[in-house]
Amino acid sequence: MKVGSLFTGYGGLDLAVGGDMSWYSEIDSAACTILKSHYSDVVNIGDITEVDWSAVEPVDVLTGGYPCQPFSTAGKRKGESDERHLWPYVREAIRALEPRVVVLENVRGHLTLGFSTVLGEVADLGYSARWGVVRASDAGAPHQRARLFIVAHPKGTDWGVKKPESLAATAGGATESRERGGENTWGTFTAAIKEWERHTGRICPTPWVEDKVNPLFVEWMMGLPEGWVTGHGLSASEELRMLGNGVVPQQAELALELLEVYS
Repeated sequence: MKVGSLFTGYGGLDLAVGGDMSWYSEIDSAACTILKSHYSDVVNIGDITEVDWSAVEPVDVLTGGYPCQPFSTAGKRKGESDERHLWPYVREAIRALEPRVVVLENVRGHLTLGFSTVLGEVADLGYSARWGVVRASDAGAPHQRARLFIVAHPKGTDWGVKKPESLAATAGGATESRERGGENTWGTFTAAIKEWERHTGRICPTPWVEDKVNPLFVEWMMGLPEGWVTGHGLSASEELRMLGNGVVPQQAELALELLEVYS
């Protein structure tokens, strides 16, 4: 199964989709550093606003967490008037590539701003769509981070996406060097922390390093394997920014299960 990825970030959505990444489109330098490490043989087709889709390899699955700032309640919610409104370029990618499955992700606030336009244009392209809001906590994470997931496929066709290897297995084994120092350290959060340790197969790293947020802790909170974002020569602030903009793979995996995408 060939996958094309838009606005890839650290690739959290793609970890849930699985398959073989044929290409990705990313311009953020920190994200490109991470992606080059994990997908060294995969081409970056660059800025989505400048891509000639007639020259891009068709794929079975197209993924994309298109920019959330135009729709986020944390921003000015300018919607389609925001210069970061890049949905039209996603629409053109779908039109040109005709993937058999499209997997999109955005903030929950998108439901009340711009979402009807997206659904209407997906339908105009001949695709049927399903959508839903899933929180990271629904997948066992110790934080909510609600996200809107949209999946679409050409009308009259089947989904046929094979579920990837368990993300818990991908995360690797528990790390003894990250011992948290006792069951009561987390107080009322202990049960939630232990549950996520069980899901990820890793012991929770210390949340603070010299009174600053530990990127290893946030990486763990986001359900990623240790070293997926950290350890690639980025600054702590770059790592935290990348992690703050990403999606929890287990959350996306649950969304695809609930939306009945996996075959």
